[in-house]
Amino acid sequence: MEEEYGSVRRNVLVMSVGNTITVSANSLWIMFMPYFFADVGIAPFLIGMIFTAIAISRALTSLIGGRAADRFGRKPIISLGYVIYSIGILVILASLIFELTAPFLTGLLSAAGYMCLSAGSGFQRPASSMLLVESSPERRRGLSYMITTRVIPSIPPAALVLVGTSLYLNDQFWLALTLGFLGLISVFLLFSIGLRETHSGNIEKQEDRLIPVKVRFDWFLLLFITAFALDGISSSGLSWYVPIFVGRSNLDLYGIMISISTLVIAFAALVSGGLVDRIGTRAAIFGGWTLLAITVTLFPFGIQPYEMIILYSIWAGLDMVDVSVPPLVVAERYPKEKRASALGIYSMTTSLLGMLGPALISFSLLLGENIPFYVKAIMNLAGALLFLIAFKTRQGKNGVHFDEITG
Repeated sequence: MEEEYGSVRRNVLVMSVGNTITVSANSLWIMFMPYFFADVGIAPFLIGMIFTAIAISRALTSLIGGRAADRFGRKPIISLGYVIYSIGILVILASLIFELTAPFLTGLLSAAGYMCLSAGSGFQRPASSMLLVESSPERRRGLSYMITTRVIPSIPPAALVLVGTSLYLNDQFWLALTLGFLGLISVFLLFSIGLRETHSGNIEKQEDRLIPVKVRFDWFLLLFITAFALDGISSSGLSWYVPIFVGRSNLDLYGIMISISTLVIAFAALVSGGLVDRIGTRAAIFGGWTLLAITVTLFPFGIQPYEMIILYSIWAGLDMVDVSVPPLVVAERYPKEKRASALGIYSMTTSLLGMLGPALISFSLLLGENIPFYVKAIMNLAGALLFLIAFKTRQGKNGVHFDEITG
């Protein structure tokens, strides 16, 4: 028993190192993809459509990866996800060959590579989340989850984003992508060797393979998913628009914004993880999303660089409040053999709805350059209200509960 406990505790350390390498490697290049698409001649509206397709790929593979993780175990799915992840960045790197001679082909191939990368990320995410939660002390799961996925991984990018900014400005994006690829390969090797399985799977139940996923919604689940979907739709929509809003001529400012925000994320993640464990999800999310709506509304009015940096940092910090909630809820309410499937269904649903985000922001942009920020603020306020209603429904005298998602 003591040996088993040590093995799962080792997973937390291994995943902390692996997540830190992944985020650090991505920070060298991934923040600059909207600029890259624009530089090869893709219009802002089409950039939004690309990110819509990326959201679809992540959503579909989340469901597949979640089911596979319950069937075959967490570790092999995480490893396979990182292989797909690495192939995606390799395709983006290869697309640079045509940047001068056929920029449209570069844009097409890089978009395909980004979709592949996103698919790998979505495929392994339910397995990674469940392995981490299953390896954490029960009373500190929120804090452990945030330390491993946000606090430690957010510190190195504070400097590396500035390195990536310099590489991009000096036409060395290829070097940033190469370092990113090498980082992902090293994480694949680390996870393949270092992780210990927390769920052996149920592949012996051959007849169960023919049983389709059954989804049964109750009011709590419906409202819970809708609330998180509203936040996800608006966040995925604005993720590509913020660098465009800041402007290509202000790339240095954007790099500084991201650099500082990573340090804020590290601190905010530490606070929010303990906060969720201490005061509960309802109070933490309602307060966080309400303040987030106010901050996002103010952001486009930041004229001076320091104003934009401060507002964006507050925005990034408040965005950490809800990160640990879904896997914790799933871990509490499902047996081990159904957890990754449940989280995969949740991720698929919110991600599929999230694909509306880039399109929504693209269309709202037609009404004015500040309108996308107002749209997010409204959606976060609506999400906070729905989250409160969900808990009121759950605690009502009719006894509506967060029942099983899978049959």
